[in-house]
Parts: sequence; C-alpha cells; structure tokens
Amino acid sequence: MLRRVLLVLGVAFAAFGVAVAAVPSIATALRLPDVPRVAFALLAVVFALATHAARKRANFRDPDDAAVRTAGLEDRYEPPRPGADIDAELAAGPSGSSRADGRLRERLRVLAVRVLSDAEGWSEDEARRRLDDGTWTDDETAAALFAEQVNPSTMDLVMSFTGIESAQQREVRHALAELERRAGVDTGGD
Repeated sequence: MLRRVLLVLGVAFAAFGVAVAAVPSIATALRLPDVPRVAFALLAVVFALATHAARKRANFRDPDDAAVRTAGLEDRYEPPRPGADIDAELAAGPSGSSRADGRLRERLRVLAVRVLSDAEGWSEDEARRRLDDGTWTDDETAAALFAEQVNPSTMDLVMSFTGIESAQQREVRHALAELERRAGVDTGGD
C-alpha cells in the first residue's frame, strides 16, 4: 500500500514540476513560495527514506512458494529426438511383424542410399543396385540386410539359434557400422 501511495505522490509531483517548468506562471497563480527547492529536497529525502523502509519490509518469494506456484503449470513439451523411434524398434528386437521389420529395413535402406551417394559419389540408382545385389560392402552380414541373395554367415546362424542376437539385429548393427565408417562418423566406439 505504501508503495502505491509513494508512486502516486511521485508521479503527481513530477507532473507538477514539469508543468511549473514549462509554464512558470502556474507557480505565480498558485502563490508558491520562492524557495520550493528546499521543500522539494525535503520531500525527496522523505520519499527516499520511505522507499528504503518499504523495501526492508518487502517479503521476497521463497523457493518453496515458487515450487507451489509452478506445480499447477503444464510440463514442457519435449519434441521427439529424430531417430528415437528406430532406436526403440532396434532395442525391442525383432517384432515378429513383417510389416514393422519391413518398415525398419526400408528406412535403413533410404539412409544407406543417402550415405553411399554422399560418401562414395555413386548415383542413387547405383547405390540401390549395389544394395540389392550386396556389392556395396565386403561385410556379408551388413550386405545381407538389404540383399536377398546374400546368405548370412555361419556365425550369424549360430548367434541366432543360440538366442544371443537375432540375425536382424546383427545385420542392422553391421550395416550401421559400415555406413558410419563410410560417412566418416566417429561414434567413439571400437
């Protein structure tokens, strides 16, 4: 309340001072004394002391109060990270659904075409042809992901039968490693 009173008085005196400065006849009409500077100086000291006293009594917000205020607000929207859905599908392993596996394989194929076109300078048609016939890499496991004619290695079959890692997971891992190598991506791994 004291702040509002001080604000109103400050604005009123400032407006009056501007009016007297702009039109000195106002001071004559109101019969103001010739020594208004002393009166204004005393008022300024009083206002300064009142402002200082008001600031000392002000209650600042404590952290607990702020936590209560923000508890009712909505959470921030975090946009999905690009590729997070593929990471989730890979982490879940083979879905058993040929549709989901086909969608994953197609997305990786699009990525492979882009990487091979950029890294090797092949046209997109040539990159697709090499992916289809498995000649884009010497790694048979990686090549088997995109090529029907390339048979998985014996090690892939053993890993798949023992349940250590599915053939698809192994092919995806090898294909991504080969694409990272071709693209010059350093993932910090081995």
